[in-house]
Amino acid sequence: MKPHTWLITGASGLIGTALTHSLLQKGATVRTLGRSDARTHPEATAFAWDLEQGLFPSAALEDVDVVVHLAGANVGQRWTRSHKLAIMESRTKGTSLLCKALKQMRFTGAFIQASAVGYYGECTSAVDDNGTVGQGFLAQVAEAWEQSAAVHLPSSTRHVVMRLGIVLSPNGGTLDRLLPIYRLGLGAPLGKGSQCMSWIHVDDVVRFVQYAATTATAHGAFNLVAPESVPNAQFSRVLAKCLGRPHFAPSVPAWALRLVLGEMATIVLASQNVVPDKLLKEGFQWRHPALKEALLDCI
Repeated sequence: MKPHTWLITGASGLIGTALTHSLLQKGATVRTLGRSDARTHPEATAFAWDLEQGLFPSAALEDVDVVVHLAGANVGQRWTRSHKLAIMESRTKGTSLLCKALKQMRFTGAFIQASAVGYYGECTSAVDDNGTVGQGFLAQVAEAWEQSAAVHLPSSTRHVVMRLGIVLSPNGGTLDRLLPIYRLGLGAPLGKGSQCMSWIHVDDVVRFVQYAATTATAHGAFNLVAPESVPNAQFSRVLAKCLGRPHFAPSVPAWALRLVLGEMATIVLASQNVVPDKLLKEGFQWRHPALKEALLDCI
């Protein structure tokens, strides 16, 4: 990979931290954009924006080759009315502000934005990158997020959308919540356990971003998931086995999850049978294509 100049939003998050570290190791110039200009990475230059006031630091985009837009409020908190609004507006307002700035400067580089497989809603049958938008709150958010970029980006910009599955990482995310339970031998399937989980290791997300930045033909939406989704019950069994812990606990009923999590239970109960058709056709090489090996790398 050539050492480009990169601007990253959400650089303090799970993916942003791993991406920034990888880019700096390869000699790239990295700038970060967030609510504060305090540095989250010592070797990166930090800029601040103000979504509420619509203020954008134009200096952040000077001589930038690649923009990676990851910022957005955490979906893994209970979906109160106010938090649902924050989930939506943190994505649409931030994306619109950033893309308007790119349009003003006639940006000709790559714009790589996060989205999610939630775009497809509930999908029990396999869905490829050309699948249509589904139903539900997460589908609404993903569609609005992607459209906020599409309507404001200049035509000279190469637009890449990462529809992310569950991101596995040794440094946080979903596994942070699961591991303490499974280490106690209390891990169990959720709901019926037959719902598909589409997942990807954070290393492969980082590798894809760098692939997309340097591949001129890469554009449009990509399902950023491992080659095979797995049923929730299988994911649960494999995780317990990787930890050397028993897996005898009964399934957690869907009604109990809805009682505790409210509408957010959709995240763990909805089936997401998503296939990375474009990545397979383009010959993308996953570092962690198999679930057991990916989990062992994270625990």
